[in-house]
Amino acid sequence: MILIDKIFLAHVFFLKKLRTLFIKIFSKLFFVKNNNIKKILINRDGAFGDSIVALPALSVIRQNYPSAKIDLITFSDHGITFADFDLEDGLINNIFVKNKKNRSKTLKELKQNNYELFIQLPQNLGLYKSLRNMIVIRFFMNIKSAFGWDCGRIKFFIKIQKKHLSIPTETMRLLNNLKDEGLCGEIHYPIKAIEPENQTVTNLLKQKTAVFIIGGKLKIKKWPLENWIKLSNLIGNDYEIIIVGGPSEENDAKYIKSQTKNSHNFCNKFSVSELYFVFKHSHIAISNDTGAMHLCDAAGTPVIGLFSTNELSPKWYPNNDKSIVIEDEISISNIDSYRVYEAINLKNS
Repeated sequence: MILIDKIFLAHVFFLKKLRTLFIKIFSKLFFVKNNNIKKILINRDGAFGDSIVALPALSVIRQNYPSAKIDLITFSDHGITFADFDLEDGLINNIFVKNKKNRSKTLKELKQNNYELFIQLPQNLGLYKSLRNMIVIRFFMNIKSAFGWDCGRIKFFIKIQKKHLSIPTETMRLLNNLKDEGLCGEIHYPIKAIEPENQTVTNLLKQKTAVFIIGGKLKIKKWPLENWIKLSNLIGNDYEIIIVGGPSEENDAKYIKSQTKNSHNFCNKFSVSELYFVFKHSHIAISNDTGAMHLCDAAGTPVIGLFSTNELSPKWYPNNDKSIVIEDEISISNIDSYRVYEAINLKNS
């Protein structure tokens, strides 16, 4: 490691330790431990992918508090959230999905429930927001026990962090936070798999199938359509291809299907639990960096994840050690179809 990289990493380590120190100090000042917890409120914000990667943490919390009433509050203005999942019975008692603009009103309503423990499953909270939220939980919500906050993401020197540090996936980060508080358990995705009624997809899943997950919020995170078409033609008769995505990808899926002979368009046709079933019974998936990729990862199906970002992308990598990540630091368009096809053949070897 060159000297300048060491200096930059020292700055990152300093910020992490400083933030962690403040979190620990204020946690001890504000909150006390309670071993007799009956009512818990969990907060995890975000949409599809943010929710999927947090499911093992929810499962571990339930394993450690089997008889407690557990409610979940998520602030999200759009997209798929926990409320759209068919979760296992008894995991969460109540799921509240609220608009961010109504945060103050929501907190006033939740205050009436007299929760004994608050668990934060944090997004990329900086120190200011973490401390602000701790103050709100203790002195406005009047919850005397709480934990879950961490040092958050350090936005400086991203490329150097990716080069030299071992960055946990988001799922493992949340589980590690719980482990620090003594909460351990089986890593499990508590989603129900529901077989689609569509007989066509049922018949396809009896064959060798590959799923193309073409969705994504941002254009810069979407592999070009022509690359999907080239890959489909390279695959040929090796697999039947199922195309999935959201409403905004319907036209893209139609176009891919029109240019190929082995693809089938099921874009925007499945519920979350039906899509989970499809993933569980597929052989492999190729995916943009999107929420459905995390659902496929949860199903245990090998994923070839296509990434291109200046952020800490490893935190969003698949957890399945059978999966492969292909990343280009400049543009996802630079990822060649032949390279992805070679990765598919590698999984078959």
